[in-house]
Amino acid sequence: MELLIQRLFDGLFNGAIYASLALALVMIYRSTGLLNLAQGEIATFGAYISLVFAAPASAAVAGSDLVSWMPGHPFPLWVAIVLAIVASMFLGAGIERTVFRGLQDQPELAQINVTIGLLVLFSGLTMQFWGSNGRFVPSVLPTDFDDFISLGGARLRYSTIGAWAILLVVLVLLNLLIRHTKIGLAFRAVTSNREGAKLVGIPVGRTLMLGWAVSAGLGTLASTLVAGVVLLEPAIMLKLLIYSLAAATLGGLDSPKGAIVGGLVVAQAQTLVPGYLGVPTELAVVPAVAVMLGILLFRPSGLFGTARVERV
Repeated sequence: MELLIQRLFDGLFNGAIYASLALALVMIYRSTGLLNLAQGEIATFGAYISLVFAAPASAAVAGSDLVSWMPGHPFPLWVAIVLAIVASMFLGAGIERTVFRGLQDQPELAQINVTIGLLVLFSGLTMQFWGSNGRFVPSVLPTDFDDFISLGGARLRYSTIGAWAILLVVLVLLNLLIRHTKIGLAFRAVTSNREGAKLVGIPVGRTLMLGWAVSAGLGTLASTLVAGVVLLEPAIMLKLLIYSLAAATLGGLDSPKGAIVGGLVVAQAQTLVPGYLGVPTELAVVPAVAVMLGILLFRPSGLFGTARVERV
Protein backbone atom coordinates (compact mmCIF):
# COMPACT_ATOMS: atom_id res chain seq x y z
CA MET A 1 0.00 0.00 0.00
CA GLU A 2 2.84 2.38 0.84
CA LEU A 3 4.40 1.74 -2.59
CA LEU A 4 1.06 2.35 -4.31
CA ILE A 5 0.57 5.66 -2.52
CA GLN A 6 4.12 6.72 -3.39
CA ARG A 7 3.56 5.93 -7.06
CA LEU A 8 0.33 7.92 -7.02
CA PHE A 9 2.18 10.87 -5.47
CA ASP A 10 4.96 10.56 -8.06
CA GLY A 11 2.39 10.72 -10.83
CA LEU A 12 0.80 13.88 -9.46
CA PHE A 13 3.67 16.17 -10.50
CA ASN A 14 3.77 14.76 -14.03
CA GLY A 15 -0.01 15.14 -14.11
CA ALA A 16 0.30 18.86 -13.35
CA ILE A 17 2.82 19.33 -16.19
CA TYR A 18 0.77 17.33 -18.71
CA ALA A 19 -2.36 19.21 -17.69
CA SER A 20 -0.62 22.59 -18.08
CA LEU A 21 0.50 21.85 -21.63
CA ALA A 22 -2.87 20.24 -22.40
CA LEU A 23 -4.52 23.48 -21.24
CA ALA A 24 -2.43 25.37 -23.79
CA LEU A 25 -3.55 22.96 -26.50
CA VAL A 26 -7.17 23.32 -25.39
CA MET A 27 -7.05 27.11 -25.37
CA ILE A 28 -5.71 27.39 -28.90
CA TYR A 29 -8.19 24.76 -30.14
CA ARG A 30 -11.05 26.49 -28.36
CA SER A 31 -10.20 29.89 -29.78
CA THR A 32 -9.10 28.92 -33.31
CA GLY A 33 -10.27 25.34 -33.91
CA LEU A 34 -6.65 24.37 -34.66
CA LEU A 35 -4.50 21.64 -33.11
CA ASN A 36 -1.06 23.22 -32.64
CA LEU A 37 1.62 20.53 -32.86
CA ALA A 38 4.34 23.16 -32.31
CA GLN A 39 3.03 23.92 -28.82
CA GLY A 40 5.82 22.04 -27.06
CA GLU A 41 8.63 23.74 -29.00
CA ILE A 42 7.15 27.20 -28.49
CA ALA A 43 6.92 26.41 -24.78
CA THR A 44 10.56 25.30 -24.72
CA PHE A 45 11.59 28.53 -26.44
CA GLY A 46 9.71 30.41 -23.70
CA ALA A 47 11.58 28.51 -20.98
CA TYR A 48 14.89 29.55 -22.52
CA ILE A 49 13.66 33.14 -22.62
CA SER A 50 13.12 32.93 -18.85
CA LEU A 51 16.71 31.72 -18.56
CA VAL A 52 17.84 34.81 -20.50
CA PHE A 53 16.12 37.08 -17.98
CA ALA A 54 17.08 35.07 -14.87
CA ALA A 55 20.77 34.28 -15.50
CA PRO A 56 23.86 36.34 -16.30
CA ALA A 57 24.65 36.63 -20.01
CA SER A 58 27.61 34.27 -19.81
CA ALA A 59 25.45 31.53 -18.26
CA ALA A 60 22.27 32.05 -20.28
CA VAL A 61 23.66 32.12 -23.81
CA ALA A 62 26.60 30.37 -25.40
CA GLY A 63 28.11 32.08 -28.45
CA SER A 64 25.02 33.98 -29.57
CA ASP A 65 24.15 37.54 -30.57
CA LEU A 66 21.50 37.46 -27.85
CA VAL A 67 24.16 38.61 -25.40
CA SER A 68 24.08 42.09 -26.93
CA TRP A 69 20.52 42.84 -25.82
CA MET A 70 20.36 40.80 -22.62
CA PRO A 71 19.93 42.67 -19.32
CA GLY A 72 23.19 43.46 -17.58
CA HIS A 73 21.89 42.10 -14.27
CA PRO A 74 19.62 39.08 -13.92
CA PHE A 75 16.07 39.54 -12.68
CA PRO A 76 14.61 37.62 -9.72
CA LEU A 77 13.38 34.22 -10.86
CA TRP A 78 9.66 34.88 -10.55
CA VAL A 79 10.05 38.19 -12.43
CA ALA A 80 12.01 36.38 -15.16
CA ILE A 81 9.24 33.80 -15.54
CA VAL A 82 6.54 36.48 -15.75
CA LEU A 83 8.58 38.37 -18.36
CA ALA A 84 9.08 35.14 -20.32
CA ILE A 85 5.33 34.44 -20.24
CA VAL A 86 4.58 37.96 -21.50
CA ALA A 87 7.25 37.64 -24.22
CA SER A 88 5.79 34.28 -25.25
CA MET A 89 2.33 35.80 -25.47
CA PHE A 90 3.63 38.45 -27.87
CA LEU A 91 5.39 35.70 -29.80
CA GLY A 92 2.19 33.66 -30.07
CA ALA A 93 0.21 36.70 -31.20
CA GLY A 94 2.91 37.46 -33.77
CA ILE A 95 2.78 33.91 -35.14
CA GLU A 96 -0.96 34.19 -35.67
CA ARG A 97 -0.67 37.61 -37.30
CA THR A 98 2.22 36.84 -39.64
CA VAL A 99 1.74 33.13 -40.38
CA PHE A 100 -1.85 32.00 -39.85
CA ARG A 101 -3.79 35.16 -40.70
CA GLY A 102 -3.27 34.45 -44.37
CA LEU A 103 -4.19 30.77 -43.97
CA GLN A 104 -7.67 31.26 -42.53
CA ASP A 105 -9.35 30.06 -45.72
CA GLN A 106 -7.05 27.07 -46.15
CA PRO A 107 -8.04 23.52 -45.14
CA GLU A 108 -7.44 22.54 -41.51
CA LEU A 109 -4.92 19.89 -42.55
CA ALA A 110 -2.81 22.51 -44.33
CA GLN A 111 -2.73 24.64 -41.18
CA ILE A 112 -1.72 21.65 -39.05
CA ASN A 113 1.12 20.98 -41.50
CA VAL A 114 2.26 24.56 -40.95
CA THR A 115 2.41 23.92 -37.18
CA ILE A 116 4.73 20.98 -37.92
CA GLY A 117 6.94 23.42 -39.82
CA LEU A 118 6.89 25.75 -36.81
CA LEU A 119 7.91 22.82 -34.62
CA VAL A 120 11.00 22.27 -36.75
CA LEU A 121 11.71 26.02 -36.91
CA PHE A 122 11.60 26.64 -33.16
CA SER A 123 13.58 23.48 -32.48
CA GLY A 124 16.29 24.79 -34.79
CA LEU A 125 16.20 28.28 -33.28
CA THR A 126 16.57 26.88 -29.78
CA MET A 127 19.56 24.79 -30.83
CA GLN A 128 21.11 27.78 -32.63
CA PHE A 129 20.76 30.21 -29.74
CA TRP A 130 21.36 27.95 -26.74
CA GLY A 131 23.02 24.77 -28.01
CA SER A 132 22.13 21.18 -27.23
CA ASN A 133 23.59 20.87 -23.73
CA GLY A 134 21.26 20.65 -20.76
CA ARG A 135 21.17 23.63 -18.40
CA PHE A 136 20.31 23.89 -14.75
CA VAL A 137 17.45 26.31 -14.10
CA PRO A 138 16.40 27.36 -10.59
CA SER A 139 12.88 26.44 -9.58
CA VAL A 140 10.18 28.61 -8.03
CA LEU A 141 8.99 25.43 -6.28
CA PRO A 142 10.72 23.78 -3.29
CA THR A 143 13.06 21.09 -4.65
CA ASP A 144 15.27 20.19 -1.67
CA PHE A 145 15.48 16.52 -0.77
CA ASP A 146 13.70 17.02 2.57
CA ASP A 147 10.89 19.24 1.25
CA PHE A 148 7.97 16.83 1.56
CA ILE A 149 4.99 15.81 3.67
CA SER A 150 4.84 12.22 4.89
CA LEU A 151 1.41 10.64 4.32
CA GLY A 152 0.82 6.94 4.86
CA GLY A 153 4.55 6.33 4.76
CA ALA A 154 4.84 7.99 1.34
CA ARG A 155 6.36 11.36 0.44
CA LEU A 156 4.25 14.09 -1.08
CA ARG A 157 6.71 16.75 -2.21
CA TYR A 158 6.06 20.46 -1.84
CA SER A 159 6.96 20.90 -5.51
CA THR A 160 3.96 18.74 -6.43
CA ILE A 161 1.65 20.71 -4.14
CA GLY A 162 2.97 23.99 -5.55
CA ALA A 163 2.55 22.86 -9.17
CA TRP A 164 -1.06 21.87 -8.59
CA ALA A 165 -1.78 25.08 -6.68
CA ILE A 166 -0.50 27.14 -9.64
CA LEU A 167 -2.43 24.97 -12.08
CA LEU A 168 -5.72 25.31 -10.20
CA VAL A 169 -5.33 29.10 -9.97
CA VAL A 170 -4.75 29.19 -13.75
CA LEU A 171 -7.81 26.98 -14.29
CA VAL A 172 -10.01 29.32 -12.24
CA LEU A 173 -8.75 32.36 -14.18
CA LEU A 174 -9.34 30.61 -17.51
CA ASN A 175 -12.84 29.60 -16.44
CA LEU A 176 -13.61 33.22 -15.58
CA LEU A 177 -12.20 34.34 -18.93
CA ILE A 178 -14.16 31.79 -20.95
CA ARG A 179 -17.51 31.83 -19.17
CA HIS A 180 -17.86 35.36 -17.81
CA THR A 181 -16.26 37.71 -20.35
CA LYS A 182 -16.99 38.85 -23.87
CA ILE A 183 -13.62 37.41 -24.90
CA GLY A 184 -14.73 33.92 -23.93
CA LEU A 185 -17.96 34.37 -25.86
CA ALA A 186 -15.92 35.52 -28.86
CA PHE A 187 -13.74 32.40 -28.60
CA ARG A 188 -16.78 30.16 -28.77
CA ALA A 189 -18.36 32.11 -31.60
CA VAL A 190 -15.22 32.14 -33.75
CA THR A 191 -14.62 28.42 -33.24
CA SER A 192 -18.19 27.37 -34.07
CA ASN A 193 -18.89 29.75 -36.97
CA ARG A 194 -16.16 32.15 -38.07
CA GLU A 195 -18.18 33.74 -40.87
CA GLY A 196 -21.17 34.23 -38.60
CA ALA A 197 -18.91 35.83 -35.97
CA LYS A 198 -17.69 38.35 -38.55
CA LEU A 199 -21.26 39.22 -39.51
CA VAL A 200 -22.24 40.07 -35.91
CA GLY A 201 -19.20 42.33 -35.45
CA ILE A 202 -16.81 40.09 -33.51
CA PRO A 203 -13.16 41.06 -34.27
CA VAL A 204 -12.12 37.63 -35.50
CA GLY A 205 -8.47 38.50 -36.14
CA ARG A 206 -8.00 40.00 -32.69
CA THR A 207 -9.73 37.01 -31.08
CA LEU A 208 -7.45 34.55 -32.87
CA MET A 209 -4.38 36.56 -31.84
CA LEU A 210 -5.49 36.49 -28.22
CA GLY A 211 -6.06 32.73 -28.38
CA TRP A 212 -2.52 32.19 -29.66
CA ALA A 213 -1.15 34.55 -27.01
CA VAL A 214 -2.89 32.81 -24.10
CA SER A 215 -1.85 29.40 -25.41
CA ALA A 216 1.81 30.43 -25.75
CA GLY A 217 1.82 31.90 -22.24
CA LEU A 218 0.36 28.73 -20.73
CA GLY A 219 2.92 26.60 -22.54
CA THR A 220 5.76 28.72 -21.19
CA LEU A 221 4.37 28.40 -17.66
CA ALA A 222 4.39 24.60 -18.04
CA SER A 223 7.93 24.53 -19.44
CA THR A 224 9.35 26.73 -16.68
CA LEU A 225 7.78 24.49 -14.04
CA VAL A 226 9.28 21.31 -15.48
CA ALA A 227 12.64 22.97 -16.27
CA GLY A 228 13.12 23.74 -12.58
CA VAL A 229 12.89 20.05 -11.71
CA VAL A 230 14.86 18.48 -14.57
CA LEU A 231 17.58 19.84 -16.82
CA LEU A 232 16.44 22.34 -19.45
CA GLU A 233 17.25 21.00 -22.92
CA PRO A 234 15.90 21.68 -26.42
CA ALA A 235 13.74 18.55 -26.55
CA ILE A 236 12.33 18.86 -23.03
CA MET A 237 8.73 19.62 -24.06
CA LEU A 238 8.71 17.57 -27.25
CA LYS A 239 8.95 14.49 -25.05
CA LEU A 240 5.91 15.66 -23.07
CA LEU A 241 3.79 16.68 -26.06
CA ILE A 242 2.50 13.14 -26.68
CA TYR A 243 1.32 12.82 -23.08
CA SER A 244 -0.30 16.25 -23.20
CA LEU A 245 -2.02 15.47 -26.51
CA ALA A 246 -3.36 12.28 -24.95
CA ALA A 247 -4.56 14.27 -21.92
CA ALA A 248 -6.30 16.90 -24.07
CA THR A 249 -7.89 14.20 -26.25
CA LEU A 250 -9.09 12.26 -23.21
CA GLY A 251 -10.64 15.28 -21.50
CA GLY A 252 -11.92 16.96 -24.66
CA LEU A 253 -10.07 19.37 -26.92
CA ASP A 254 -12.38 22.25 -25.99
CA SER A 255 -12.59 21.58 -22.24
CA PRO A 256 -10.10 23.16 -19.76
CA LYS A 257 -11.55 20.99 -17.00
CA GLY A 258 -11.05 17.95 -19.21
CA ALA A 259 -7.38 18.89 -19.70
CA ILE A 260 -6.85 18.72 -15.94
CA VAL A 261 -8.60 15.37 -15.59
CA GLY A 262 -6.87 13.99 -18.68
CA GLY A 263 -3.43 15.06 -17.47
CA LEU A 264 -4.01 13.36 -14.14
CA VAL A 265 -5.28 10.12 -15.71
CA VAL A 266 -2.47 9.90 -18.27
CA ALA A 267 0.21 10.58 -15.66
CA GLN A 268 -1.13 7.95 -13.30
CA ALA A 269 -1.35 5.44 -16.14
CA GLN A 270 2.26 6.21 -17.05
CA THR A 271 3.32 5.64 -13.43
CA LEU A 272 1.22 2.60 -12.52
CA VAL A 273 1.18 0.53 -15.71
CA PRO A 274 4.97 -0.11 -15.91
CA GLY A 275 5.11 -0.86 -12.20
CA TYR A 276 2.21 -3.33 -12.01
CA LEU A 277 1.94 -4.78 -15.53
CA GLY A 278 5.65 -5.24 -16.16
CA VAL A 279 5.80 -2.83 -19.12
CA PRO A 280 9.41 -1.63 -19.64
CA THR A 281 10.04 1.97 -18.63
CA GLU A 282 11.12 2.76 -22.20
CA LEU A 283 7.57 1.89 -23.33
CA ALA A 284 5.83 4.08 -20.73
CA VAL A 285 4.44 6.17 -23.59
CA VAL A 286 2.33 3.22 -24.74
CA PRO A 287 -0.48 3.73 -22.16
CA ALA A 288 -0.81 7.38 -23.21
CA VAL A 289 -1.04 6.46 -26.89
CA ALA A 290 -3.52 3.67 -26.11
CA VAL A 291 -5.72 6.11 -24.16
CA MET A 292 -5.63 8.59 -27.03
CA LEU A 293 -6.51 5.98 -29.66
CA GLY A 294 -9.31 4.55 -27.54
CA ILE A 295 -10.90 7.95 -27.00
CA LEU A 296 -10.63 8.84 -30.69
CA LEU A 297 -12.31 5.57 -31.65
CA PHE A 298 -15.17 5.47 -29.15
CA ARG A 299 -15.68 9.06 -27.94
CA PRO A 300 -13.98 11.55 -30.26
CA SER A 301 -15.24 14.54 -28.27
CA GLY A 302 -13.53 13.31 -25.08
CA LEU A 303 -14.96 12.93 -21.60
CA PHE A 304 -15.96 16.58 -21.18
CA GLY A 305 -15.72 17.94 -24.73
CA THR A 306 -18.59 19.20 -26.83
CA ALA A 307 -19.75 16.78 -29.48
CA ARG A 308 -19.60 18.33 -32.95
CA VAL A 309 -22.99 18.75 -34.60
CA GLU A 310 -23.03 18.85 -38.40
CA ARG A 311 -26.05 20.08 -40.30
CA VAL A 312 -26.87 18.18 -43.48
